[in-house]
Amino acid sequence: MLLIALPSAQAANIYISGDSPFSELHIDGEIVKHDYTRMINVINRHRDIPYMLSLNSKGGNVMESIRIGSFARKYLMRFESKKCNSACLFIMLGSMYRSESKTAEFGIHRPKFKREFFANLTAQEATNKYKSLRNIVEAYMLRMGAKQQLVDDMFAVPSNNMKFIKSKNMATLLNTQSEGYSEWIISKCGDDLNPKQHHDLMAFYKNRSLQGNSYFEYLDSKSTQYFHCELEVVRMEQVRLFNNDARFNVQQLGAN
Repeated sequence: MLLIALPSAQAANIYISGDSPFSELHIDGEIVKHDYTRMINVINRHRDIPYMLSLNSKGGNVMESIRIGSFARKYLMRFESKKCNSACLFIMLGSMYRSESKTAEFGIHRPKFKREFFANLTAQEATNKYKSLRNIVEAYMLRMGAKQQLVDDMFAVPSNNMKFIKSKNMATLLNTQSEGYSEWIISKCGDDLNPKQHHDLMAFYKNRSLQGNSYFEYLDSKSTQYFHCELEVVRMEQVRLFNNDARFNVQQLGAN
């Protein structure tokens, strides 16, 4: 299936920076065929699952991006972005923890087939092919937590155009973490702050004159403990998955 979001060009620069367990996997540039395999090879050489997935991409090959996004979801990877347009969105959707940068923007438009392929189809063949494409992409997006509105918004934009969505607006088009994952973390780490406590803690961070107040110090301590517990739980799961993945099973990976 010849699916792309932008014309193929030079492969993305895929590399890892930093030390375990807080290393970052960088994908810089256009995503092309075989980039998923290249990513696996980079991780295999590193002998560790990166903590963060850092994206700087204008998009590229749809199916490669979906494979990378599926990997990010399986391995509970975090996400940050300097630039994430077109097919790059599918990688972002796969991550469990998405960028909270207020300046981040995401460019969306509907994906397309290679021009030389699609131009040689009849109108009916093109209609059928594109329907199949939408079914694949839509199913993936919904499975990864996109709301139907984001799917519809993306497919409403022609492939030769781009609609940019601010980070704060993108957040409204995504569902929160899956119920299963949330309950799994609760079972491991206990209760996090409730909405009122979280609101109070944010007020405390904005007004440090409240420092020394036992209530706010309690909230800060509880939030920090929960955060570190979740990090540890996720790390242990990443190690378990890595050590049971035949692609990486050369030597056992430790949690530290």
